[in-house]
Amino acid sequence: MFVVGRRCPSLYGRSVANLLLTPKGLLKMQFFGDMSDQSFWNNFYTSRQGNKHFDWFVHFEDVSGYLVPYLPSLGNNCPIPRIIDIGCGTSDFSLKLFDHLKRKCHIDLVDFSPEAIKIMQKILLEQGLLKKSVNPEDFPGIACHRADAKNLPFKEHTFSLALDKGTSDAVLKGTEGETAFVDVVQESLRVLKPSGKLIQFSDEPPETNFKTKNCNLRFIWRELEINSGFQHFMYVVHKENC
Repeated sequence: MFVVGRRCPSLYGRSVANLLLTPKGLLKMQFFGDMSDQSFWNNFYTSRQGNKHFDWFVHFEDVSGYLVPYLPSLGNNCPIPRIIDIGCGTSDFSLKLFDHLKRKCHIDLVDFSPEAIKIMQKILLEQGLLKKSVNPEDFPGIACHRADAKNLPFKEHTFSLALDKGTSDAVLKGTEGETAFVDVVQESLRVLKPSGKLIQFSDEPPETNFKTKNCNLRFIWRELEINSGFQHFMYVVHKENC
C-alpha cells in the first residue's frame, strides 16, 4: 500500500556509519566518516580488493516486485527506454534490472567516485555490457559516467526513470545536507522526461521528513518488507506532478 505525502530532507542528525560486509554476508555498522564526501567512498572502494560488487543498501531481489509498476514499457513500437542510476557505486542492482528488462534498455550509471566507476567499467567490460555509443537511446546496454549527482552531464528530458538507491541519504549526512539533497532531487527531475519518475530507496522514514523553504515535493511512499534488520522506504515522485 502506497501513501501520499511530501518528501523533504530529514532534520535529524544521524551518526555516520561505514557498512562493512562480514564473511557471512551480514552488514555491520561502524563509525567511519562523512558519507557525503567523495574521499570517503574513494577510500572505501580502494580498500576493497578485486573488482567486486558491493551493495550497502537494498538488493534488486528485495524490491523488484515494488519496481515493476514503474518500469518503462518494452513494446515493439516503443523506443528503447533510458534509465539513470544516480550514485551507482559498485552495486549490481542496475545489471540485474538490465537483465529483468530483457536487455532491451539503456542504463547510465553515475557516481562521483572515480574508484567506483573504474571498478564498474571493468566488471561491465568483462561481461560484455559496457557501451559507448554516440546515440545511446538507439542501443541497449550500460554506460558509466563519473559525475556529481548535483550536476548531471545530460540534457533535459533524457530519461524515463531515475533511480536513487541511498544516494540522497548519504548526501543528507553532509554539513550542507539539506541544500545538497534539494540539488540532487532537482537535477534528477531535470533530466527526466515529462512523464518520467524518480524512485528513491531510503532509510529515512516519512515522519522524520520536514517541509523547508527549499523542498516541498508531492510523492507516494511505502515501507519495504525486507529482512535486513533495518527499516527501508520507497519514495516515488512523478515529474508531471511537480
